[in-house]
Parts: sequence; structure tokens; C-alpha cells
Amino acid sequence: MYNRSVICRVANNLRKQGYTLSAAFRAAWRLAKSKAAVKVAGVSKYNRQKALDHLRSYSAESVQITLQRESRNTYDSNAISVLVSVNGSKAYKMGYIPAAVAALLSEVIDNITEIKASLQAITGGFYADMMSGLRLNLSI
Repeated sequence: MYNRSVICRVANNLRKQGYTLSAAFRAAWRLAKSKAAVKVAGVSKYNRQKALDHLRSYSAESVQITLQRESRNTYDSNAISVLVSVNGSKAYKMGYIPAAVAALLSEVIDNITEIKASLQAITGGFYADMMSGLRLNLSI
């Protein structure tokens, strides 16, 4: 069952961010139904490409994704980092939610409810010189 009061609060928050009322409710319902997807930014930094290659050998069910607010981030006060662990192992920072999406979701995380994330797909990486990417499903 969906928590309609949370959906309304999320939609009203999105409305304050500049969405039209109908677009805000559509986005809030997409989040509620786990149909919102996002591509993780920053996966080309540090050893994250090696970590993505290692992550390919695990099933999506064994991968836990945690979103963590970084309000003290020097580059973006709305930053939301993406931490990945497998079967309860130590979490590894795989990147960030893109800035445009994080600007909308940061207030939701701070004031309304937790955003849950799950692994949708590891993209790319089919050739030796091709970068891999990470897509997540988001829900409230």
C-alpha cells in the first residue's frame, strides 16, 4: 500500500522546486512505484571502473545500494553519494546522484522520507576501451 501523505509531501516539495503540479505528482508517483531510474555520475573516477567490473559477477539481489546525503560537500551542498556493498561487505562509494536530480531529492531525504535505491543495470564495458556505467531504480 502506498503512503499517500508522503507522496503528497514529495509532490509539494517538487512543486516548490519549479515543477508544475501535475508533473510533480507524476514524479512523486513514479518514485512511489519504483519506476524512477537514474544514471550514477562519477563512475569514471578513481578505481570505480574496476569495482564495476567486479560487481558484474554478482546478482542484483546480492547488491545493496545506500544513498547518503553529503550536505557538507564543498562542491555541491545537495550532493547524494551512492554506496554499494555486496552481501553485507564494506560499502564502496561508486559515485553520486546527478546534480539536477540531487537538487530535487536532497530536500526529500532531509525533510520527508528516505529514498531507497536498487541496482537496475551495469551498462557499457563491452569492449576493453569502453567505460561502464551504473543505473539505479529509486523509490520512496
